[in-house]
Amino acid sequence: MVAEIKDAGLTVFPMRLAREKFSLIGVFRAILDIRNAALEMKAEVLHCVSLRCILLGWLAAMYGMKSLRVVNHVIGMGSIFSEKPKSFRMRLQKSLVSLCLMEAFKRSSAHTVFQNHDDLSYWSGRARLNRSQVSCIPGSVEWQEVKQLDGDSRGILYVGRMLRDKGIDELVQAWRLLRDQNHSCELKLCGAVDSGNPNSYTVGEMNELSSEAGIHWLGRRNDVLEQMRNAAIVVLPTYREGFPKVLLEAGMARKAVVTTDVPGCRDIVKHQTSGLLVRPRNVDELYKAIKQLYFDRALRNRLAGNLNDIVLKGFTDRTINPLWGKLYNRIL
Repeated sequence: MVAEIKDAGLTVFPMRLAREKFSLIGVFRAILDIRNAALEMKAEVLHCVSLRCILLGWLAAMYGMKSLRVVNHVIGMGSIFSEKPKSFRMRLQKSLVSLCLMEAFKRSSAHTVFQNHDDLSYWSGRARLNRSQVSCIPGSVEWQEVKQLDGDSRGILYVGRMLRDKGIDELVQAWRLLRDQNHSCELKLCGAVDSGNPNSYTVGEMNELSSEAGIHWLGRRNDVLEQMRNAAIVVLPTYREGFPKVLLEAGMARKAVVTTDVPGCRDIVKHQTSGLLVRPRNVDELYKAIKQLYFDRALRNRLAGNLNDIVLKGFTDRTINPLWGKLYNRIL
C-alpha cells in the first residue's frame, strides 16, 4: 500500500502506532508524528480517515495547531459501535470514545463528513452539530465495464475482512441450510483476517472453516470483480457499515445482492428493487433471501440491473469526487 501511494507521487510520513496493541506511549508517539508531519508540510487541512485517526488528529490539533482546519472523515463506526457492549469495560470504552468523538466533531475548526445519513443524523443530534459543521458524502468506485459470463455463474460470494460483526457466522449457517438442498452450491469468502480487530477470526479458524466441503477461503485478492463475475450472488450480512464498497462493486459487476437493513447498506440497496434486505443476525431471513435469489434467475437479473444503474448514476468517482472539491473550496 505504501509503495502504491509513493508511486502516485505522494509523500508518506510514518506514524508509529500498532493496531494490534493499545498503549499510551504509542498514542503519544502517533500524535507527535501527526503534528510534526502537519508542521513540516505547512498543512492547511488535516484530513482524518477512520475513528481512530479522527481522535488522534483531534488530540494533535489541540497542541500548537489550533488554527488548522480538520476534516473528520467517518467511514464507519467500527466494531465498538456494531454490537452492544458485553462487559463494563467495553461499556466504559464506548462511552469514552463517544465523548471524545463529540468533542472532535464540535471543534470550531473541524468539519465532519459522514458516508451515510443514519450516522449523520445520529451524531448531529448527539453532538448538537449545525448544518455548516457536517456533510454527507458517500463512497464511490472508479467505474469500469465488467463483461458478463456467457454461461451461468455459480456460488455465493462474500467480500470483506474476516470479522464476526460482518455476519460471517450467520452466512455460513444460512449456506449450510441451502447446501442441504443443493450440493453444488459453494460459498467463497474473499478477504483477509485482521489481527488488529478484536472481532477478527484467526488464520487457524479460517483454515478450519474452509476445510468443510463447499467452503473456500480465498484470502485477500486483487481480482474482486473477477470473483464477482464468477458468482451467482454477492452476500454481505454485516451488522453495521459506513458505505460498503463491496455493494458498489457488485452493482458494477451486475450482480444481485443480499445484505442487511443497517446503516450504509440501506443507502445503496432498496429492498426488492436493487437487492434484498434482511435483519442482521437473523439466519432464517438470510437463508430465505439467499435461496430466493439463488434459484430465481429472472429476479437476480432484474435486481442486478437496477443496482448497476444506481451505482453508475450516483456512486462513481466522476460523480462523487467533485463533492470533495466543493467541500475543500468552502472550508479553506
